[in-house]
Amino acid sequence: MICKRCGQCCFHLDIFVVNPKSILPDGTINPDDPEAMFFKPAQQMCPHLAIEGDRATTCTATCAIHHLPCYRGTPCEQFEQLGPAEDICFMSGYFQLQGRRVCEPHS
Repeated sequence: MICKRCGQCCFHLDIFVVNPKSILPDGTINPDDPEAMFFKPAQQMCPHLAIEGDRATTCTATCAIHHLPCYRGTPCEQFEQLGPAEDICFMSGYFQLQGRRVCEPHS
């Protein structure tokens, strides 16, 4: 899947994410922390997600831990859509058709 970096999945889906307090300075997860992962419910912003750009039109979602060792093997990394790997992600379009947005534009 080719991610459009829209942040829709990071906001609208239930998923387990890395606890920001459990990330060590070298980017790994504290192996002694029983709360190293926590449940992020749908409609709640992921703590690692940063939205950049004009939220009213187009924006880019950036994951703050995507490049760190603690991201490897997480449910986020393992998330896959149905369909060919070389296709653009369709989840953004799905959420937009339902009238869902990652966040409302600032007034």
